[in-house]
Amino acid sequence: MKNTTSEQKKSSSSTGFWLWGLSAITVGILTGICILLWYTPRAYKPFQTENPEQVSLYLTHELGPKFFNQIQRNEPFELIIPQSGLNDIASRWEWPQQFGEMSFSDPYITFSNHSIFLMGTLTYKEVSSVITIIAIPVMDSDGKINLNIQSVRLGMVPVRALITKLAQKAFEDNRNSFEDDPKTEENIQAIIRNEPFDPIFSFPDHWVRITDFSIEEGELKLTLVSEEA
Repeated sequence: MKNTTSEQKKSSSSTGFWLWGLSAITVGILTGICILLWYTPRAYKPFQTENPEQVSLYLTHELGPKFFNQIQRNEPFELIIPQSGLNDIASRWEWPQQFGEMSFSDPYITFSNHSIFLMGTLTYKEVSSVITIIAIPVMDSDGKINLNIQSVRLGMVPVRALITKLAQKAFEDNRNSFEDDPKTEENIQAIIRNEPFDPIFSFPDHWVRITDFSIEEGELKLTLVSEEA
């Protein structure tokens, strides 16, 4: 009897030890996942504006006038867009933007040598994390641009396949929004699939084509030409 009782105690003690160990490992794994998901890149510094309801002065006093003055000449021209100006414009949009079950807010864009970093807060089912999309755009011999997305991360976790699936679903759910703009619909679909697209964009009374570009530290240089609709 004594041996049986002793063995039962050892078995119970062993089972308790393994349960405790398994619980500790599970908690450690979950904690690690949370840390990875909630990681915020040091470069993520959403643009803060004093008067977010006002239109960007960069847009109305610099970028807009330069663009419309040049486009009327019907010849190629260069437009230099600093990341500070682009972030100022983006910060004044209405945020968050809802895409199905996802919402995106507080965007921040940085230009590095040949690369674009798009960061923002992605919220899905009330869980928020900083998403970072890294792209190295290229133009092929036909003049089409591929954003050439290299990685998509939530915090430090690679989620490219998941985000592509969610983006495709959001696009399908909002396809009616592009009924009057099939070109934009086509371009967005290509971007989601990470495929080349024809870089033609519409502005009030104008269509414009990107014929060349370069990405340098802190700025994007575009060569544009007016395009017939």
